[in-house]
Amino acid sequence: MKNIILVLLTLFMSGCSPKPPGVKPPFLIYPYEFYDRFNLRTIISSYSEALKHYCASYPKDFFTRDQLYMPNTDTLVIEDETKKLVFELYEEDKVIVTEETKDGSYRAKYLYTIYYNEENDDFRTDRFFIPKHEKCKAHGLQDANLSRP
Repeated sequence: MKNIILVLLTLFMSGCSPKPPGVKPPFLIYPYEFYDRFNLRTIISSYSEALKHYCASYPKDFFTRDQLYMPNTDTLVIEDETKKLVFELYEEDKVIVTEETKDGSYRAKYLYTIYYNEENDDFRTDRFFIPKHEKCKAHGLQDANLSRP
C-alpha cells in the first residue's frame, strides 16, 4: 500500500511540474532566422527597457538588413554604430547570445535553450517574458519593416 501511494504521489507531482512553453525547434534553424523571428522579450539584454515601452520584439525591429552578416553557418552578427548583437547556434536548441557596446561599457554573454513558439511563429527562451505594454509605441524601424512587402 505504501508503494502504491508513493507511485500515485510521484505521478501527481510530475503532472504538476512545469511543462515546456513550446516545442523543441522542429527544423534546423539558420542564423538569419534569428534576425526575423527571435523574440528579444525572452532574454536578458540592454534592450529590456526599450521593450517595456515599444511594441518591437525582434532584432529586425531594431536593425536593418544591411547591419547583419554571417561569418559562418552557425553565427549571425548584427551591429550598428553603438551596439553589436551576436547569435551563435550552439546545438539544435541552444544559442549563445553576446551583446556588447562598441565603447566597451557593456558586454554580456548568455547561453539559452530555445524553443519554437507555434502560436507566434517565433523562437523564444523560457527564462522570462517582458510583456508588451498595452499602450506601447511603434519603434521607428518597426514602422519601416511593416511597410516593406
